[in-house]
Amino acid sequence: QGDIDKCKTAQVPEFTSLVNFPVHISQKQSASLPDGMRCCVMCGQACQSNGSGKASKRAPANKAGAKDKNAALGTSGNYAVIPTQNKGLCTSCDVNVWIVVQSNLQIKWCKGCKNFRPWASFGDKGLATKCVRCRERQREKYALQKEEKERSKAASRR
Repeated sequence: QGDIDKCKTAQVPEFTSLVNFPVHISQKQSASLPDGMRCCVMCGQACQSNGSGKASKRAPANKAGAKDKNAALGTSGNYAVIPTQNKGLCTSCDVNVWIVVQSNLQIKWCKGCKNFRPWASFGDKGLATKCVRCRERQREKYALQKEEKERSKAASRR
């Protein structure tokens, strides 16, 4: 992660200039792809674009008709998919740390910001899915919800 204090506020280039396959940014994909499929903007692989962010666990049958889980499934036991909110980034690429070649800046996809952020902005939890700012915002939101729930419980007891 390098110098966290120095790098966490580093300027990240615009999303469209970071992707490896800018041609895949458009929602309109190649006619050769089956319905519900898109190509990832970072790895270029065709993935299911299901909108829900949940990967299907059903393995396709191979030529013999048996389900070959090792060949059909990814490392986590799921197919990589492209959730609607991921701007064309597949679930395999949204957990990687990427390097911006021009500046040598390490970046990672934040699922809270829905954009690339400096890897240093993830703080001590470099493998987290959200940057420190988004985790803090989530923590505050949860505390308010919990407080509201406690208030409504107390009001109903009266």
